[in-house]
Parts: sequence; structure tokens; C-alpha cells
Amino acid sequence: MKFRYKVLLINIIIIVITLSVSGFFMTSRQNRLLMEAEIKTAVTENNLAESAIEYSLLDIVNSPRLRVEDYLPSISDRVSSGMLSSTTNLYVLYNSKILYSPKDSEAKPSDKLISTSTDSIKKYQIIKEGDKTYVYVSATIQVNNSIVSIITSHDITDTKKTMDSSIHLYELFILITLLVSGLLVYMITKLLTRPLEKLNAITDDFAKGNFDTRSDLKSQDEVGLLSDKFNNMADSVEGHIDELNDMIHRRDQFVADFTHEIKTPMTTIIGYADTIRSVDLPREDEVKAAGYIFSEGKRLEQMSSHLFDLIYLKDGKIPKTPVNTQALGEAVIETVLPSIENCGLTLEYSFESAGILCDSPLLKTAFINLVDNARKASKEGDNISFTGRLLEESSSENSSLYEFVVEDHGIGIAPEDIDRICDEFYMVDKSRSRSEGGAGLGMSLVAAILKEHAADLKIESELGKGTRMIVTIDTCEEEKELD
Repeated sequence: MKFRYKVLLINIIIIVITLSVSGFFMTSRQNRLLMEAEIKTAVTENNLAESAIEYSLLDIVNSPRLRVEDYLPSISDRVSSGMLSSTTNLYVLYNSKILYSPKDSEAKPSDKLISTSTDSIKKYQIIKEGDKTYVYVSATIQVNNSIVSIITSHDITDTKKTMDSSIHLYELFILITLLVSGLLVYMITKLLTRPLEKLNAITDDFAKGNFDTRSDLKSQDEVGLLSDKFNNMADSVEGHIDELNDMIHRRDQFVADFTHEIKTPMTTIIGYADTIRSVDLPREDEVKAAGYIFSEGKRLEQMSSHLFDLIYLKDGKIPKTPVNTQALGEAVIETVLPSIENCGLTLEYSFESAGILCDSPLLKTAFINLVDNARKASKEGDNISFTGRLLEESSSENSSLYEFVVEDHGIGIAPEDIDRICDEFYMVDKSRSRSEGGAGLGMSLVAAILKEHAADLKIESELGKGTRMIVTIDTCEEEKELD
């Protein structure tokens, strides 16, 4: 059932109950007051008839020669015509025998009323006779050991019709009220629920894949708040979907780039291996071919090692221990110094001693990649520097920042390449990178390692002038030397 119909049904039920209960009490009270007034009138007229007849019988009672039953009809006729209203009839009984009754009246006292009229207690009954309703009131007079019963019938047909008419009128009023109020409630409910239906249609549209759908409902009530919440949810969902699409795109690109990167060394390895296998080469050419196979195999090994580290970093948290920055920096220098000297480059380094919390092999790998990239970007005779120092500013109340800087004076990086340099398989200079055995995974591995250590990487570079790679990381109080 739609919400508007639920509201309509509930309102109709409330209106019916309210009108029925209130109308019942109001109508009942009004009808009771009317009936009490008619009963009071009937009793009053009976009292008048009783008093008049009793007074008229005094002279007859005092005369032993006069019989009461002979004079009672004439006295009753005089009282009926002179004192009672046209809607009241008089019946007089002498020892339960009717001596006087109106000639033109169709109403007669019931046998039960006649049988009980000899009681000394004044009684009344409401009796419906045909299409008329009467109030019968009985009274008794003791006369010479005989009983005179005075019964009056007061016609309350008009009052009863008025009471019935008020009930029917009230029923009609309830019916009209229900129809009008039901129509009004339906229209108001439809007006109030129209924004909800619109929001429902927008939700269906969003569920069908139109993720740019937004609600334009603006109001200061709960519907407006729901509309804002929906838009916030839609923005969040669309953002997550964009992230998922970007992740899928990056994954597909990763697979494509990885396939391409593997294909090149594998083609070289297969080609030279097939040559050595099928052709008798001079020793010099054979060694040269084996050298190509070896260098391409090393490049595949380096690529697989970097991929393993990337997967390892994405699959879980890495354990960290306090490490001395000077020891870490010197361990990096010890690893990269031979290759730098072989290229005819000069390496300058200095490190202030401090403690950082890290996975030393991974962080060492990151700095080796940064220094090796600086080597690849430099030409013979250039200087490369790798330094570390404590910064004056603090990252929090309990720790300060430590800054590592790798600087070269080589070819530099274009501004449009800086934002993408940490993507998997992205190479600024593909030919130069491949000639150096690279696969475009070094900087993506560096970014992943630094992210796991909550370290920031800042790249400052200018084409033809060189590059500065700045890494800042929180320090800790404990520290230990590298093994």
C-alpha cells in the first residue's frame, strides 16, 4: 500500500472514531434532555389532573347519598377539557375499571399499566403505538376504601421525531465530513508525498546506473534533509565508483604495461638463445649474446623483485622497529657507491643522527631507488648528494621531523611528468630507462614504501638543471644500529 493511502486510511479512522464518540455523547445528551423535559411535562400535567379531580371529589365524598363512580366521568371530562393540553389524554379508573377515556383517542393504557396503577407510587412508561409515541403517567387517590387511578398519556411523537431526525442528521454530517475530509487529506497527502515519489524515481534512476543523477528538492523539512542525504550518498558512491573505475583502468594498464615490459626482454633472451643454440658463433659473438641474455634476465629479476615488494606492501601492514638515520643512510651509500663510481659520478653524503620507526630493508630499498634514479639522470662528471637532517618544526608534541634529500644535476623532470612519475611502469625517458635495466616500477615502489611509513615525498625539478627528492618522516626517541 502506498504511503499516501496509509495516511488517508489512518486519518479517516481517527476522524470516524473522534466524530462517532463525540457525536454519540453530544446527541445522547441532547436527546436525553429533550426526553426528560417531555417526561417532566407529562408528570406535571398528571399532577394537575390528580389535584383537580381530588379537589372535585371532596364534596361527593362528604355526602353519603352521592356515588363517586356516578360523578367521576363528568369531573374527568371537565378536567381534561379545561386543564390539559391538546397532546395529553386523560384516563380515569375506579377500582381498575375505566370510567373515563377520550372518545377520539386511539391510544389506550396497557394492561400492565392498568394492573399496576393501583400502587400508591407515581409511575410512568414510554410506549410506542403505531407511528406515535406516548408517555403514560399514573397516580392513585384513595376514596372511601376505593381506588381512583388517574392516567395521563402525553404525546411525544414530535419530540421523538426530532430526536430521530437529529440522529439521522448527525449520521449524514459524519458521512459528508468523511467524504470532504478524506478528499482534503488525500490531496494534502498527495502534495506532501509528491517529493518522496520524485526522490523515489531519482533513486530508481540512480540504481539503474545513472550515477550523475541528483535530487533538486529543496525544503526545510525531513524531505529536504533526506534529499541532501541522498545527494551526499550519491556523491560518495560516485566517488567510490570513480575510484573503482580508475583502479580497474590502472589494473588493466598495469597488466598491459607488464606484458609489454616482459615481452621486450623475453624477445631478446629467446632470440639470442636461439642464435647460440642453432648457429656456431665466434667466441666473441657468443659471449656478447650471453651478455645480452644475462642483462635482460637481470632486468626480469629486478622487475619481479619490485613486483613482489609492491604486492607485499599492498597485502598487509609491515613491522617497524626504531632505526638510526645515520646508520640507514650509510647502508644505502655502501650499496649504491660502486655503481655511481663506475659511472664516473661523485657522491656527497652526510647524515645527522636521529631515530625513526621503520622497516629498514624496505626504506633502504626506497632510498636506493631514489639514488639510483639520480645516477641514471646524471652524466659523467656530475655530482649527486644524499643527505639527512633534523628539521626545526615538529609534526606533533612528541616527535619532530627528519628530512632526507636526494639531489642530482642531471636532465630533470618535466612538470607534466612529476604527477605521474609514481605510477606503475611509467617512464619519463623509456629508451634511457630500458638501457639502464629499468621497468618503470622503481618510483611506484618508493611511493608505496613511503606511504606505509607515513612519510611525505616532495619532488622539485627543472629540465636541464636537475632534481631534488625530499622525504620527510617522523622521528622517535629510541634508535638502533643496522645489522
